[in-house]
Amino acid sequence: MADSRGPRLLMDLNNAFKRDPLIDEYDILPVVEPKHNRSPFILENHKLGVEAWAVKVLLKYSANRLIGWRSRSPTEKFIDPQDICNLSRAVLLFNPDNYTAWNIRKELIDSGALTLSDDLAFGALVLSKHPKSPETFIHRRWLFQQLLDHCLSSSSGSNSSCSAPAASNEEVLVNMEGIDVDVGAHPEVGIRLNGAFALESSRLLKSQTICELQVCTQAAEKYPCNYHAWSHRIWIIKHCLNCSLQVLVSELETTRSWTSNHVSDHSGFHFRQFLLRELHNKRSRLQSSSSKDFTSLLQAEMDFIIDLIYSYPNHEAMWYHRRFIFHELLKLDPTQKRTMQQMNTTNIEPAFNIHYNEPLGTQLISQEICNVESSKKSTSNELDQLLAKNYVRWLQSL
Repeated sequence: MADSRGPRLLMDLNNAFKRDPLIDEYDILPVVEPKHNRSPFILENHKLGVEAWAVKVLLKYSANRLIGWRSRSPTEKFIDPQDICNLSRAVLLFNPDNYTAWNIRKELIDSGALTLSDDLAFGALVLSKHPKSPETFIHRRWLFQQLLDHCLSSSSGSNSSCSAPAASNEEVLVNMEGIDVDVGAHPEVGIRLNGAFALESSRLLKSQTICELQVCTQAAEKYPCNYHAWSHRIWIIKHCLNCSLQVLVSELETTRSWTSNHVSDHSGFHFRQFLLRELHNKRSRLQSSSSKDFTSLLQAEMDFIIDLIYSYPNHEAMWYHRRFIFHELLKLDPTQKRTMQQMNTTNIEPAFNIHYNEPLGTQLISQEICNVESSKKSTSNELDQLLAKNYVRWLQSL
């Protein structure tokens, strides 16, 4: 028999969002049974608390109605689109990996019953409670793809699909320079995807893209090793920010603090590796368009990780990141390798003689082994010495 409290709980939830459309966080309160004749939804300072007993009742009622409508059950066949939005919201707040509910919201967007900006805001709310929900990130990429498709089709001189492969490593997917908008604009609520709102859609894309980087950072903060958040950030940089040099260099700098505070989280280092790979592919443009060059960025990253290893021993993730940096170092051309070699020989006391008549790559490996062997003498930590020993063994295998 259906629980008669379901409709009332759904109404209370809808009223909470009507009273405060700017709810940015929610959580479940440890109240297993209703103790008072009052709403189980507590709203304060844009934060929503839901008593635990109400979650099961509300979720079951909303899911049954939503599935009934989806299967065109006679009792649920005709439901107002706004009610469908509310039902899917109630389901996804507590079960964000319900892909059927996300697909229903896609249909609502296509029909114009739900706006892209509202759905992006709702997805950010879901991630505040479920920061590692893969279905939520997948749905957000679909939303951004709709904006990209529309902006590209409405941009002057654009006649190709935004999902088409890039012509080269220098041009990735969408030429955002063809969309003349203010990057710092705030999201505009209530914008629908149609030809009459071409400029508004492009503004929404720009502003939401900047906000999306913050959403990814917050999700990564809430859940360790959140590869879903970092992979989503990579997708945004590739598809929405065109992997521009300015963005890549800026991200390398802005995520430095995050990785310093999460030294055992390899997902953050994996993101920095993506940035360095992209900068390596664009190294010629980097040197011609700015005072920076890829060699100095790589050396700065090596100095950064060495400093972290010395400051926070016993974290294997940093040693693996150091392997990546050194492997990238070996890819440099001879002139860049010679520059790197000169940087690395500064203030180094070799543990053994380096034969400078050997190839540059071999000399760099020997220098790196010297650096590690020298640092091992200054620590008595057994685990850190083991990690350093494994790193040296890897260097020798090269």
